[in-house]
Amino acid sequence: MPIFEVQPGGLMPLVQTSLAAEQLWERRHLQSFLRRHLHEVDGASDLMVIAEEFADWADSKRRIDLLAVDRRGNLVVVELKRGTTGEHMELQAVRYAAMVSTVTLDQAARAFARFLSSTGEVTGMEEARERILQHIDAEDPEEEFGRDVRIVLVSEDFSLEVTSAIMWLSAKGVDITAIRLAVHRLDDRVLLDFLQVIPFKGAEDYQVRVRNKEQAEQEIRRSKVDWNGEWYVAYGGRPWDEAFRYGFVSAGGESPSGRLYSRALARLPVGARIWVHAPGVGYLGVAQVDRPPVPFADFEVRTSEGSRRFSVITGHEWFGPEEGDATEYFVAVTWLDTVPVGTAAFNEPGLFGNQNIVVQPRDPKWAHTVDRLKERFPGWERGA
Repeated sequence: MPIFEVQPGGLMPLVQTSLAAEQLWERRHLQSFLRRHLHEVDGASDLMVIAEEFADWADSKRRIDLLAVDRRGNLVVVELKRGTTGEHMELQAVRYAAMVSTVTLDQAARAFARFLSSTGEVTGMEEARERILQHIDAEDPEEEFGRDVRIVLVSEDFSLEVTSAIMWLSAKGVDITAIRLAVHRLDDRVLLDFLQVIPFKGAEDYQVRVRNKEQAEQEIRRSKVDWNGEWYVAYGGRPWDEAFRYGFVSAGGESPSGRLYSRALARLPVGARIWVHAPGVGYLGVAQVDRPPVPFADFEVRTSEGSRRFSVITGHEWFGPEEGDATEYFVAVTWLDTVPVGTAAFNEPGLFGNQNIVVQPRDPKWAHTVDRLKERFPGWERGA
């Protein structure tokens, strides 16, 4: 779309150019501009950039140009493309959206702290975490974080093939925004114009109405419910055989702000019933909390020879040193019912899952999940 300069004799169209012609590069220039000014761009005004070249996952060298959080707490994948077609960027962004869908608030805070430090604003993880929560416009921002993933694409133009794919994804309920970048020259100045082209602003066409309807239905499904008193505990990446044999769940590991991972265990009251889940694997069983958490070096278990320190008899290496912020903390439990081995964990579509160590779920899926778990682990009634 041309931009005109008003002159005494009428309108004079500005010369339209391109990023390439002006020797402006995708990463060095465009990405640098947008990491500072994304919130001023049409179609992205509610975004706060929390990472650049984000790649905080295993088994992949792929990097997201910019990762942001919107006011609803959604993670937002921002992909940039220099050129006039936007070729393959929508497919790449969908792949990235799937990859970041499991990012936790703690991971996001860690990435945000690194990003702020790279810009010269040295920030600790806890402060970065608080800034993310303050950006989210919700009564309980921590609960709302990471509910969904949005996609924002910025390109000099989009081919018909890419536009069709974006429109189809949008109609199917994927929250995807396409922003077209136009480059103009006025004398010795270069001007950039950002225009949201999908979804069409103010449009009432069928696809926009369908997406709005689906989003409204998703919000209803995601409405909070009263907590049912059943605790969720994530126990992943750790040996199941000893947890099963000696009766415990644990958490710990390195974190910039100290006992970030293990301290959540302190929320569990003695006598609470917990449903233990290995993220990405399934539910391992149900237990009752016997004692408050203690560090690895102090944790004792019952054996045929009496009470002994677990650090003496364990056959596995545990995370972190025996002392300090990174040490593993253990909560003694009585197992009410379990799977015999970790590979037999119970999993099926529709079950609640979360990466956080301890959760009091208010997700509607939690009630259904507990009902199914009670069928799978009938021994839960021993702790009723």
